[in-house]
Amino acid sequence: MKVAVLGTGFGAYHVELYAKRNEVEEIIVWGRKEEKLRELKDKFHVVTTGDMEAIWNDRTIDLVDICLPNHLHKETALKALRAGKHVFIETPVAESLEDAEAILKTAEQYGRRVFVDLFLRFEYPYEYLYQLVKAGKAGAVKELQIKRETPPWWGNLDSGHIGINLMMHDMDFVTRLLGEPDHIFASSIDVREQQSVVAAALSYKGCSALVRGVSAMPQTYPFSVGYEAVLEHGTVRYYEDGYADGTTHTKLELFCEDKKEEIPLPQVNCYEAAIGHVLQCIKENQASCLDIREAICTLRTVLRMNQMLEK
Repeated sequence: MKVAVLGTGFGAYHVELYAKRNEVEEIIVWGRKEEKLRELKDKFHVVTTGDMEAIWNDRTIDLVDICLPNHLHKETALKALRAGKHVFIETPVAESLEDAEAILKTAEQYGRRVFVDLFLRFEYPYEYLYQLVKAGKAGAVKELQIKRETPPWWGNLDSGHIGINLMMHDMDFVTRLLGEPDHIFASSIDVREQQSVVAAALSYKGCSALVRGVSAMPQTYPFSVGYEAVLEHGTVRYYEDGYADGTTHTKLELFCEDKKEEIPLPQVNCYEAAIGHVLQCIKENQASCLDIREAICTLRTVLRMNQMLEK
């Protein structure tokens, strides 16, 4: 399989992951920075180009991986699909529902597939709860709280951007587990420039979810994620605190009436797992949990939250 990666920012990490895959025979990387392209070429023995047209015209490319700024996702995805390539897009799939649906429509028109990097679906603690609920082992979810808190490490995450750029994956976890909500109530505070606190309450018949995103933590605070799920017959609690020095504290626990159990956390690279999944789905023509339709469902929910914040 031949893969093209667009972008040398986070795209450089995607290149590293593709380079580990036996089924990937060749990687071509597009970028604007010649120095970065040269580094990738020397390190991973990839082909590099500054001419995007060369990628569209190369009929041997099977998959185009888009790691570009959000506003370029639609344009490059449409060009790739029209050129007969499958597409893998970093989140968000697009900045508007109209753009995302245009990508889906074009994929259907040209008989190609679009995958979106909803990598949290391959993070073990989240997959653990999903499978627990799916199997009905602890009953239905009655209440779910999920959070993502960070110091100002990731650019502009004010109340107008934090939903798309930080809370997207947590919202995806909720919609995958519970579906799209009946109602959304949201509030926000811009603490400082590009730093905010947003809380969204999602209402369902018989249960509720609270999604919290914070980008205003001090520099000494860890990048902190986690959830607490109250089920009919138990509670699951997970947290992970990652500090700037590389130190990590994490735990996943199941509480039942008669026991408390700490769940072992296997070391899984969720980004590597997502890419492996995409390659397998293309090769075997398998259904995918990263299908663009799943991402559109999540995007629609985030945009509904943003509409509430604007009011």
